[in-house]
Amino acid sequence: MQIDDSSVDVQVYSNELTNEEAEEWVDRFNEDEAMNFEVTDYQTAEENIRMNDVPFALEVTEDNYQFLVGHENEHLQAVDQHVYQVFSEHERLEEVREEFPDREIDVTEFLSIEESEGSGAARANTEFQLTVLIGMTLYFSVFTILFLQTNLLEEKRNGTWDRLIMSPLKKTQIYLGNLFHYFLVGILQIGLSFFILTNLLDIDIGTNYLPMIVVVFSFIFAITALGILLVSLIRTPQALQVTIPIVATAMAMLGGAFWPIDIVQNRFVLFLGELMPIKHSLESMMNIIINEYTLIDIIQPLGILLLMGTLFMGIGMNLMERSTKA
Repeated sequence: MQIDDSSVDVQVYSNELTNEEAEEWVDRFNEDEAMNFEVTDYQTAEENIRMNDVPFALEVTEDNYQFLVGHENEHLQAVDQHVYQVFSEHERLEEVREEFPDREIDVTEFLSIEESEGSGAARANTEFQLTVLIGMTLYFSVFTILFLQTNLLEEKRNGTWDRLIMSPLKKTQIYLGNLFHYFLVGILQIGLSFFILTNLLDIDIGTNYLPMIVVVFSFIFAITALGILLVSLIRTPQALQVTIPIVATAMAMLGGAFWPIDIVQNRFVLFLGELMPIKHSLESMMNIIINEYTLIDIIQPLGILLLMGTLFMGIGMNLMERSTKA
């Protein structure tokens, strides 16, 4: 597959169909001018993938298809969507022909739609770039919030935290004061990052601001609570400084901040991704920007983020109290 600015070339082969039948499928696929499908054989496709000349090839059968993938590519999802649409349309036509065998069935174009957002491949590439930009913004905010909470561990070690607990101040005030500090830093960093993306880099993130703000607030709450949990579990600032990059990077990798989560096939990895706050935040942000989701549409991921934050906070505060009493 060779990529340029205007089209995507995809090699097509079949171990079941004749060359004529494969050519018929290729003709159907090529109705999208943004993609160029070419017939080849399995040996050639496999050799090209093995030599890293193409990232993937398409195998077609009479009523199904699958991809032979050498390495992941940002255009794979767009190609898959196009092929699926062609197969679905063909299947519906065959069902109609079977229902009305005495009639001649033909497809007539009644509406002509002019695309203004570019080709499917170009849009997929744009979405991929936007996903990475937002994912990295959330990723670096995790670093900032968690590293700032190293000060809380220092206070525990030098006795300042114990003196705060024993002071006339209520524990609720102490915890809320710490949370507000880290919460405010996270909001400022993410807000500044989005300001740079939209005003200096001309990245279009739409105008659906209210759902985005709610997602950011929920995400920062979950990360701040996660920091409290880490501080309660780890004994020394040095150990915490080592743990934070591991936790933050693993969270970003499993949550889809570095690459689209759709390309992952391993069920265990996908399960771990569901446990990462960054995954639910990133998916919500992309749905808000691309699909214009409202607050009602993102109730589930928001609930998951708030639940994670509550669990992290509850366990972390409980452990903090025990260590203080000890």
